[in-house]
Amino acid sequence: MVKMKLGKWVSIVLAVVLFEFVCHRSCAAFVPADNYLIACGSSQNVTFQGRTFVPDTEQSSLSPKNGNSVVASSNASFLSPVYLSARIFSTVSSYKFEIEQRGRHWVRLYFSPLPKSGQNLNSARFTVATDKFVLLNNFTFKNFKGSFMFKEYAINVTSNTLTLTFLPSNNSVAFVNAIEVVSIPDAIFPDQALALNPSAPFSGLTALGFETVYRLNMGGPLITAQNDTLGRTWENDEKYLLVSSSAVSVSANPASIKYTASITSETAPNLVYATAEAMGNANVADVNFNMTWVFSVDRNFRYFVRVHFCDITSLSMNNLVFNLYINDDIAIASIDLSSLTVDLNVPYYKDFVSNASSDPSDTLTVSVGPDNVADITNATLNGLEVMKISNEAGSLDGLSSVKILIPNSPSKKNNVGIIIGSVVGAVVAVVLIGICYCCLVKRKSKTTHQGHSWLPLPLYGNSQTMTKMSTTSQKSGTASCISLASTNLGRIFMFQEILDATNKFDESLLLGVGGFGRVYNGTLEDGTKVAVKRGNPRSEQGLAEFRTEIEMLSKLRHRHLVSLIGYCDERRQQLTEKSDVYSFGVVLMEVLCTRPALNPVLPREQVNIAEWAMTWQKKGMLDQIMDPNLLGKVNPASLKKFGETAEKCLAEYGVDRPSMGDVLWNLEYALQLEETSSALMEPEDNSTNHIPDIQLTPLEPFDNSVSMIDGGNSGTDDDGGDVATSAVFSQLVNPRGR
Repeated sequence: MVKMKLGKWVSIVLAVVLFEFVCHRSCAAFVPADNYLIACGSSQNVTFQGRTFVPDTEQSSLSPKNGNSVVASSNASFLSPVYLSARIFSTVSSYKFEIEQRGRHWVRLYFSPLPKSGQNLNSARFTVATDKFVLLNNFTFKNFKGSFMFKEYAINVTSNTLTLTFLPSNNSVAFVNAIEVVSIPDAIFPDQALALNPSAPFSGLTALGFETVYRLNMGGPLITAQNDTLGRTWENDEKYLLVSSSAVSVSANPASIKYTASITSETAPNLVYATAEAMGNANVADVNFNMTWVFSVDRNFRYFVRVHFCDITSLSMNNLVFNLYINDDIAIASIDLSSLTVDLNVPYYKDFVSNASSDPSDTLTVSVGPDNVADITNATLNGLEVMKISNEAGSLDGLSSVKILIPNSPSKKNNVGIIIGSVVGAVVAVVLIGICYCCLVKRKSKTTHQGHSWLPLPLYGNSQTMTKMSTTSQKSGTASCISLASTNLGRIFMFQEILDATNKFDESLLLGVGGFGRVYNGTLEDGTKVAVKRGNPRSEQGLAEFRTEIEMLSKLRHRHLVSLIGYCDERRQQLTEKSDVYSFGVVLMEVLCTRPALNPVLPREQVNIAEWAMTWQKKGMLDQIMDPNLLGKVNPASLKKFGETAEKCLAEYGVDRPSMGDVLWNLEYALQLEETSSALMEPEDNSTNHIPDIQLTPLEPFDNSVSMIDGGNSGTDDDGGDVATSAVFSQLVNPRGR
C-alpha cells in the first residue's frame, strides 16, 4: 500500500511539472471583460495566487456606499495576504460594480475575522446579497470551523451594474476582506441540464444563481486560481471517498489531452482530465463494487452536478464501459467514453440537476462502477463540480428574498418603479384613448355636417364651365386649379385601397373608357362590388365636367342611378390620379350584359334609351322610325330629340357619348316638346304610346317629406318599375337625395 501511495504522488508531481510547462498556453486563452479584484480596507495592492488585488478606495465607483465603515489589518503570518485587511460596516453598505458585459459573473468573497480590528468579528452576524440573490443570510463565524472562509458564486448579471450589499444584524457589524467580480464565458454554464428522479430535462438555469460547494480534481493535486484560466480552485478528492482503498489514482501527460471545439481548457484545466480515479483493491468479495464520494449538502436546495470524464487508462477503444450514479439514481448507464468521443484522451462532461439524498443525513453521493456486460472490470472519474442552485426566493442561504432582508433594496426599488410606471402608463393610456375618442367623434361630426373638401385639382382639358375657380398668373407657368367642395362626398379612400380593389388597375378588369378616364371593375375589402373611375390628367374633357358629375352624383340618390360611394385624392399621388368609387349594382350588370363597350356608370334612363335604340338599330329601322313622314300623330320634334339622344348613347367611345346631365336635360326637352303637342290632343293620343318598346308606368304621388337616405322606407328605393320622366327629375333634384 505504501509503494502504491508513493508511486501515486510521484506521478502526480511529474504531472504538475508537465502542467506548469503547458499552462501558459491554456491560461492565456480567456480575457474577462469584467475583472474586479478588490482588497477591501487595504492601503496598497495585494498579490495573491499570481493576481493583483487593488484597494477598494482607488476607484470612487467601488467605494462603499450608504453606510459607515472602518478598516482593519493584521500581520498574521498564517493568513494569505488577501485576508490581512478588511472593511467593517456598522450599517447597511454596498459596493457598486460597473458591468461591461452582461451574463454570468463569478462573485468571490473572502472572509477572515481579524483579531485586532476593534470589533469581535467572530461573533458578527450579517447578510450579503446582490441585486437579486441572497448569498449569505445571518452568517457568523461562531458556527464556522476555520480561521478564514472563501465563497464562490456564479450570478447572471442582466443590467449594467452589479450591487453587492452588506447588512449587519441588530447591534452587530458586517465585514469583508476581498471581493472578486469576474466575467464567465457564456458557454460554461448551460440553460438546461438533465434532472433526476424523475429523469427529465430541466430548463431555466440561466435565471438562477449558483454557489460552488465542491470542485474536485479526482486523483490529482490542488489546482489553484493561478493555474486555471477562470481562476477556479480544484481540490483533491481523497477525503470525500467513502472507501479510500476503493480508488487508485492514474495520470497521463497533460499535453496528451485532446480538447475539442465545445470542450476547451475553460471547461476544466487539462490537469483535471490528465488525472483520474480508477477502481482499486477494495478488499471485498464482489469485484463489481462502486467507487463512491459523499458530500454534505442542504436538503432544502437542488444541486447542479457536473461530472468530467476522459479515458486515459484504456489502450484501445470500447474497452472501458461503466455506470454513473447520483444518490440512488442511475444518471448514465453503460458509458463507453471512446464511443462518445470517438477517440482516447478526449474530454467529456455531463450536467445534472439533483436533490439531496432521500435519507435524513443531508448528503449527496456520486458513484461510478463497472457495467455487467463489460469485458474489463473498471470505472473512472476525472473531475466533479457540485453547485447549489438558488431557490424560489432567489436565495442561496435560507428562505428569505432580497426585498425582505434588505430595506430599500434595488429589487424593491425596481418593483416600486414598475408599479408607479404601470399606474402612470395606465393613466396616460386612458387619457390618450379619451383624446382619440373625442377626435374621432369630432371628425365624424365634421364629416356629417361639414363634408369633405377636395384639394385643388390641376385644370386640364378645354372646359369653360368652371365655378369656385382660382387662377394664378400665366407668367408663373402654374396650371389653373379647381377646388371642388361638397356637403357630403362620401368616404375618402386611401389610394392603396383602390389599388387592392382593382388589382393595381388590372387591364383585365377594364369596364370602359369615359371622357375623364378609364373605369375599372373592383371589389372592396368587405366584398362590395364597385366601379372605379380613374382620372386621366391628359383627358380632353375638363375637370369642370368631372366636378359637375361628382357634385350631381353626391346630391342625387335614385335606384336608377349608380350611387357614389366616395373618392380618393391622395396628395402623395401629386394630384394626378383621381379615383371615384361607384357602387357596382344591377345597373352595372345590366350594362355589361347588354353591351360591354358602354360606359358602366350610365344612369338607368340612359341605359333604357340605349337598349331601345340598339333594338331598332339591329332591325335596321332606327333611321326609318325617326322619319317624320312615318310618325303619324307623334310629335316629330320630340321623337327626333329622343332618337338623337339614343343614337349618341351608342357611340363607340365614351368621349363621344353624352354626359348624364346632357341626357337628362335632352329628355326633359323632349318631354316639354311632347307636352306642348299633347296639349292639343286627346289623352289617348300621347306620343309615347306610339314609340315601340318604351313603356312607362303611372307615377305614384311623391312625398317630399320622406328622406331619400333612410333605410328600407325610402321612397325612391321602393319605387317599382320605370316612372314618368318629370317625376324622376323631381326626385333627382331633391337635395336630400344623398
